[in-house]
Amino acid sequence: MISCITISACAAAENVPVTVIPGVSSPTTTIAALETAHPTKSIPTPTNSITADTTPTPTQSVLQEAPVQLIPIQGEISLPDAEVSGMTWYGDLLLILPQYPENYPSAGGSPSLFAVAKADILDHIDGSATAPLETIRIPINNTQFTGQIPGYEGFEAIAVDGDQVFLSIEANDLGTMRGYLIQGSILEGTSAIDLNHESLVEIPTPVQIFNAAYETLLARDGQALALYEANGRNLNPAPQSLKYDPNHGAFTATDFDHIEYRITDATDIDSEGHFWVLNIFLPIEFWFYTRSDPITEMYGLGDTHQSNNHVERLLEFKYNDGEISPSGKPPLYLELVDDTRSKNWEAIVRLDEHGFLAMTDTYPGTMLAFIPFPGDGQSKE
Repeated sequence: MISCITISACAAAENVPVTVIPGVSSPTTTIAALETAHPTKSIPTPTNSITADTTPTPTQSVLQEAPVQLIPIQGEISLPDAEVSGMTWYGDLLLILPQYPENYPSAGGSPSLFAVAKADILDHIDGSATAPLETIRIPINNTQFTGQIPGYEGFEAIAVDGDQVFLSIEANDLGTMRGYLIQGSILEGTSAIDLNHESLVEIPTPVQIFNAAYETLLARDGQALALYEANGRNLNPAPQSLKYDPNHGAFTATDFDHIEYRITDATDIDSEGHFWVLNIFLPIEFWFYTRSDPITEMYGLGDTHQSNNHVERLLEFKYNDGEISPSGKPPLYLELVDDTRSKNWEAIVRLDEHGFLAMTDTYPGTMLAFIPFPGDGQSKE
C-alpha cells in the first residue's frame, strides 16, 4: 500500500505499547533492546524530484541486472485493487495473499486468497503457454477477529511450514502503527485455511514510521520469523528480527543489519539456511530515502539503476540458529525496463532452480514476473 504524506521522524521510548483487544494474546516478550518511537520532528517535504549522485565510484562495480519476464494473469487478482501483499508455496500451489481477503469471497462466502499451479507457471516461462494464468480461490475461515483490531489495514505477509500457516496483519490505530501475527492450518486437499483466532498476538513495533509494519514473515521448525519493513540507519536505530514460538507465546529478538529502503517480503529458507528479500525504494515514499546506502557503496549499482532514484533489488541472507546475517553475495538488481515508473514489488518466492517469482502491489498495477537466478558472476567489470 502506497501513501504520500508528511510523516514524523522517530525518537526512542522505553516501553512497547500493546493494545488490549478482547481475545488477543499479549505475548511474553523476551526483547531487551526493542524500543518504540514517538514523533519528535517532521521530515521535510521534498521537491518534485529527489536528486542524488547514483553513479558508482571508480572502486565500485557495475552490476549485471536480472531481466524481468512478465507473466500474464487474469481475473480479479490482476487488478490494482487486489493489493497483493505476499506469496508462498504450499506443495506445487503458489498461494497469493491479497491485502484484503474479505474483498474476494469464496463460493461459500468466506474471505479467500488466490492460488496458481506451479506447472502452469513453468509452461509460461518455457514458452509453451501464452494464455493468461487462471487462479483458484482458497477460503480463509475464522477471520471475524479482524473487526476487533483498531485501525485494521489488512494482511501483509504469509509463511507456511508444513500444514502450518502464519499471517501478519497491519493496523493504523489513530496514527499508531501496529502489527499482529496469527496462526492457522491448511486443510486436506488445500480446501481451506483455518485460522485460530485465539492465537492472535500483537508484534512489538520497534519504531513509529508511517505505513510501516511487518511485511515479511518466514517459518522454520514451527516458529515464525518477522522482519520489520524499515531498518535504515536514520529510521530504525536498533533493527532486530523477531522469532515467535507459539508453544511459549514469546517473541525473541536478535540483532539485524541496517538495511536501507524497505524490506517487503522474503523467499522461504532453503536447506542451507539461505533466503532472499525484496529491497525496494519508491521516490513517492520519500521518508525511506537516504544519501548513504552501504550496499551500493560496497557493491555498486546495476546498469539501469545508475540514472534512476528508485531501487528494485534482491538481497540474500543466511539464517543460523535464530540469527539472520547477510550471506556475503552481491545484491541482485532487477532490470528497470520502464525506468520512468518504479514498481512496488511486495511478494516473492523462489522457483526451484530456475529463479524467482515476484508480484507488485497497486503501483503501477498488479504484475507477476519471473526473475532468473544470476549467472556465475554478476559484475560486468
